Amino acid sequence: MMAGPGGPTIGSATGPRASAPAGQRSARWGAVQGKTLEIFTQGLLVLVLPRLLGPAAFGRLTLGLAIVTLGTVAISLGAPSAFARFLPAEPPARRAGVARAMTARLVRLRGLQLLAAGAIGVVVLLLAPARFTPADAALVFVALAIEVVSLLGAQVVLGMGRTRLWSFRLAARNVALLLAVPLLLYAAGERAVLAGLVLSSAAGLAVAGWTGLRLVSRAEAGAVIPDGALSYGAVAGLSVVMWQATYRGPVLATSVLGHSAIQTGYAALAGSIAVAAMLAIRELFTVSLPELVEAWAVDRARAERTLRRVGWRVEAALLPAALLAVPVLDRAITLLAGPDFASAAVTLVPLLALLPLLPLSALGWQGAALRLWPDLALRIDAAAAVAFVAAAAVLVPAAGAAGATSALALAALVSASLYAWVLPESVTPRFLLVAAAGAAGVFALAGALGIIG
Repeated sequence: MMAGPGGPTIGSATGPRASAPAGQRSARWGAVQGKTLEIFTQGLLVLVLPRLLGPAAFGRLTLGLAIVTLGTVAISLGAPSAFARFLPAEPPARRAGVARAMTARLVRLRGLQLLAAGAIGVVVLLLAPARFTPADAALVFVALAIEVVSLLGAQVVLGMGRTRLWSFRLAARNVALLLAVPLLLYAAGERAVLAGLVLSSAAGLAVAGWTGLRLVSRAEAGAVIPDGALSYGAVAGLSVVMWQATYRGPVLATSVLGHSAIQTGYAALAGSIAVAAMLAIRELFTVSLPELVEAWAVDRARAERTLRRVGWRVEAALLPAALLAVPVLDRAITLLAGPDFASAAVTLVPLLALLPLLPLSALGWQGAALRLWPDLALRIDAAAAVAFVAAAAVLVPAAGAAGATSALALAALVSASLYAWVLPESVTPRFLLVAAAGAAGVFALAGALGIIG
């Protein structure tokens, strides 16, 4: 499995497959550890916070988290992808200097973008004073600013091959949020829980962002930025904005289209699970990109086979898990999230159907990145976003949170189908057929058990 700069080295077409050096194995294992901890802590967030806060307060917290995440992705404009794609292609002695040059170019732009984000927040407060409070808006903005600074440093450690720090950053954010929310709830009540977002972003800065910023501050100045690096990042960033907006769309759509706080909470729970699953899958490929870039130049066919093998392994875990979860869904949701979410099972059925489709989009995204085709990923993610918005506009007013998650499942099917059409070397027709059959099986089983009508 390709799991970062420490993953197995792919040999040439005519030579044997080389063994990974000890340093690479250590980096790979560090990335796996960080990702495992992130998945575990994300699971705890989904299990603990809904039960602790209830649907309404959990929906409010998740909405704030969605704004911070989408704002960071929009402001970053794909810079992490550019660092991960272009720094490994530079000679090792030049990488720190190039990272410094790229970071210096971005710092001033980030300041202007944060000012624009603050202005947008003020406009929203003026237009919808009953829906958002100034205190909530201030906390969300501070969390956003810290997260933007953190990402400036974290993308450096990713591009430099320090995948352990990159992978542990999100886990640290989850742990901080998991610890902060109960304490804030106990000390100051529900209105204070959004302060947990600030502490969460600060934890990410402490773990990885600070290290990256210190690294570039000590690097030699004057390095030349690789041609096309920042423009590649901008296009890749728009793609990330599209898929983040789509996967965080259920809570946004349910809230904007005027459903109750309870329905927004149901959508928040489902959306949190969907985002956690998609981020976990994408991160498996993100931490592999620095090494895979080097392997791609040696033997593209073997690198492609490795990508597909990783995808099939992920599919082999997700498809059975989705089918096995359907019969126990009613009891599991009450047991895990609490009795307040007892009626949310119908909302989670489309989410289970979504799971077998997720590896296809991640494979296609990675294949496009290796070919330096960020515009392809942008077009496909934009098509999926349009499909989500169109479906949500019809389904959410009629079915609430369940309509929002159904729209998300449709968007995932659109993305997987387009990648299979354009990049059949990465997303094979057989892969699409198996994933679509798994998704259909989830709906059929839920219907047979009377979970959906």
